[in-house]
Amino acid sequence: MPAFRPGRHVTPLAHHVQRYVVTWIGVCAFGFTTTAQETWTLPSPNDIRSDAANLDAPLWSSPEVVPPGREMVLGNETVIGSQLNASAEADGVQESSVFQSPAPDMVIESDASEIIGPAFDEPSPVFDVPGNVVYPQSPTTSVIMQGRRPWLNLDTDFSDPLLDFQNRQTDKEQMILRHACHRDAFTPAVYVGGQARLSLLAATTNTTDKFPYLGRFPTDFSGDSATDARLLQANGHVTAHVTPMAHVYGEWLFSDVFTFPDHRQGSLQVRQAYAVFGDFRQSPWYLYLGKKNIGFGDLGTLSPFTQSVVWHYFSALAEGVGLGYFDDRWHVTVAAINGGRGIRVADSTSRGKLNNFAANVRFRHGDIELGRIQLGSGFLLGTIYDGFTAEHLDANQFGDDNNSAWNLFGQFEFMAVTLAGEWVSTTEAWPVTGSMVQAYRLEAAYWPHRGPGFSVWSFSYSDGDQGGPGTEFEFNRQLVLGYQKQLSHHMRVSAEYVRSTGFAPLIDITTVSDRDVAQDSLVLGATIVL
Repeated sequence: MPAFRPGRHVTPLAHHVQRYVVTWIGVCAFGFTTTAQETWTLPSPNDIRSDAANLDAPLWSSPEVVPPGREMVLGNETVIGSQLNASAEADGVQESSVFQSPAPDMVIESDASEIIGPAFDEPSPVFDVPGNVVYPQSPTTSVIMQGRRPWLNLDTDFSDPLLDFQNRQTDKEQMILRHACHRDAFTPAVYVGGQARLSLLAATTNTTDKFPYLGRFPTDFSGDSATDARLLQANGHVTAHVTPMAHVYGEWLFSDVFTFPDHRQGSLQVRQAYAVFGDFRQSPWYLYLGKKNIGFGDLGTLSPFTQSVVWHYFSALAEGVGLGYFDDRWHVTVAAINGGRGIRVADSTSRGKLNNFAANVRFRHGDIELGRIQLGSGFLLGTIYDGFTAEHLDANQFGDDNNSAWNLFGQFEFMAVTLAGEWVSTTEAWPVTGSMVQAYRLEAAYWPHRGPGFSVWSFSYSDGDQGGPGTEFEFNRQLVLGYQKQLSHHMRVSAEYVRSTGFAPLIDITTVSDRDVAQDSLVLGATIVL
């Protein structure tokens, strides 16, 4: 492990930080409407939310509801606790998408008709890391006539962390099981959601035709400056709670990057597709099978839009089968992974067998008010850093022996401050460069305001090393100073200053690299979630 030296690893800020003022005005209004029958909209149901992403919420508690026979005034309507059996079978409905809340029925009495929908007591807001905040549900929610339960649903608080590119990269299967716990009488249901990430970049480089910012491909730009506006990524999901024990998740992704070597703009792919088997109301154990992000490390970041060097170096997605354990403090996973080249870093010595392996453990304790700490470690048996050629196109390239990777990560939160760090390293030298591949990140965030309409300032420094001291391909380094603001329940915007130093792309790393390259970028981002 190389020693941490401020002169080498910390870029001086005094000569590089650019002042900028960014004003974003956004309006995002979402409503749900049913078409087959008349519906009513509950006045300001801001107390409806999903606890799927809230690690502080009890695993199988449901929000309190109006007890049977008791009345509660909601706007101009009178809510009476329902005497209906919440566990009775219910038919699906043909109306358009509506929000399926995780609570027993209630009845709203009015002069027009009787309609059935959810009622909650208002909960206290709960918070998590940037990009993974749990807040009250959207301001309009439709309810269905005649007491039928909808089979097709929208839940932004559920979709947001599932589709998040920045945080919670490696453990999202437990969110699906947690979400199922907060549904009352079980009937099959489908939840859908989508996300769009829009980006505007302006940058300068000190070396013509070399742009080391890792959020774009090196060949995207030429000259000494760059401007770029694009829908960087758009992804959507379909999650089906089929039975109390069986759940299916599918995610598709559009990424506005070219495909080597023919430079086709954009790609549409099924990014993840897997089934999860388990019921946290019965047992903390679960099983998953399919294509998903591998449980290895944390790989998140406190930056609002730009991913850290650690993610770029060691993110792994592949097919396989895994076993997990999850409770209020521990989350442990082990996985057997299909052999051969996965997406990004996963690789093994041959195809046709379950010959790769991953394990991850995460411990968490406390809460934000008194201090919450998370510590974890991970191991990945086979990585792409076993090959003799620096590339990621040839699925038939295998090394003679596995070059494994190990990971340590931690995060501490107290009131308005979040601190995070992560270290990842291979166990052997990469044959291409003759050095081990290592990456780390050091990050901090300050929250002037948490909860709905949150705002957060962030600092992130990350470094990736894969060459000997003094070599042109020794490092890629990145400094990010960011700000993020939530404009509505469905939209947040961000601004980042990014300093990228060292130009060491994976392709042709030993021939085109230049350690003296530096790029200064202003990155504006917007994330829209439904």
